[in-house]
Amino acid sequence: MKKILIVDDEPSLRSSLYNTFKNGYQVETAGGGSEAIKKVEVDAFDLILLDQKMPDIDGLQVLKEIKRIDDRVSIIMMTAYGSIESSVEAMKLGAYDYILKPYELDEIKIIVEKAINYKDLSEEVVSLKAALSERFQFSSIIGKSKKMQDIFQCIQDAAGTTVNILILGESGTGKELIAKAVHYNSKRRDRSLVIVNCAALPEELLESEIFGHEKGAFTGADRRRIGKAEEADGGTLFLDEIGDLSLKTQPKLLRFLQDGKIERLGSNKAIQLDVRLIAATNQDIAAALEEGTFRKDLYYRINTLTIEIPPLRERKEDIPLLANHFMSRYAGIHQKMVTSIAPDVIEHFMHYSWPGNVRELEKVIERGVVLSKGPILDVGGLTDGIRESQPSSIQSESASSSMSASVELLEKKMIQDALDTTNGNREKAAKLLGISLRSLQYKIKKYFS
Repeated sequence: MKKILIVDDEPSLRSSLYNTFKNGYQVETAGGGSEAIKKVEVDAFDLILLDQKMPDIDGLQVLKEIKRIDDRVSIIMMTAYGSIESSVEAMKLGAYDYILKPYELDEIKIIVEKAINYKDLSEEVVSLKAALSERFQFSSIIGKSKKMQDIFQCIQDAAGTTVNILILGESGTGKELIAKAVHYNSKRRDRSLVIVNCAALPEELLESEIFGHEKGAFTGADRRRIGKAEEADGGTLFLDEIGDLSLKTQPKLLRFLQDGKIERLGSNKAIQLDVRLIAATNQDIAAALEEGTFRKDLYYRINTLTIEIPPLRERKEDIPLLANHFMSRYAGIHQKMVTSIAPDVIEHFMHYSWPGNVRELEKVIERGVVLSKGPILDVGGLTDGIRESQPSSIQSESASSSMSASVELLEKKMIQDALDTTNGNREKAAKLLGISLRSLQYKIKKYFS
């Protein structure tokens, strides 16, 4: 049975609320803030009805202290002295809702029921989140969309080979993650993955960076230097932003790919290497070929297999999964008790264009976690651009319906998999999914009856 704590210095109001909820909940009362804090220190409550104006401690201070003790409890503030400033402050401190006295008992019953249901849903989402992330995660890449599932399959197919791979995609889509996934799922996983950003170095240094140089090869070359290609011998060389490779350096890379040999700058001695090449670019490679800024013969050498990563705006069904993944990561990093993302935040995310792709989403979530005042990441932590990405009511209703259907299909599939894994044992399946047996039985009835 859910536990409610009623905190009010007026005995008649405490008694009225106690009688209202005693038949459906386990109810305790407190006549002031100090007593409430002591009760929370020794017991766990699902919901607290908290008066704002009390003689011993102000309700907002009590709210803050209770949230410090137990950040998961839902708190509804009650006051006869409401103001916009105090309601905003209460919500910032983590209150679920804010109601004014005098109130109708039927009204407060509805609000309490909604708060309890929301808490249950949030906890269930948290428990399912780990299972969902694992199911749709491949070497730190997350996605349940068909496009990402196709990429996962392509990575698996490519990992067992030594073919050169070209990864295409806008900035921030995760091209380096794909390269790492290929390498660490291949037979070369125990050897080096060496990364070179071709756009980060000037032309005169990039050739030396890749192929190395001998002492005296050029002004300032006071010692021999092993290049990144040699460092990658037996492993994988990842050339990021290869579209920025100069026409001067491209022929030397082509020769290396043709015969597997390099020559350090200032040397005429060939060195045989065993290197797998993975290249990536955010440029329009077809346009570069047409303009003559990228050699066609080199292009044919590097793209035995092409993996094209879709921008985030084209795989929006992955956004909730990614957002929850980043929320969990940064809640741990920054030691914040953020356990869920408000539904309206997800709605904003689903209608934002994400020009910075997954990298932008990650930073938005980190900012939201850092600014969060309670267990729920809400719109207060969003940038203006994302908050303004609100669709029309018709579009919003359609998108929300589509998203709900997608979540239900995913949930149904996970329940079926859990039941298959446990040979139909519902108790074990519930434990595997991280939800209560009662919740599982309800969902089985909902989806399978």
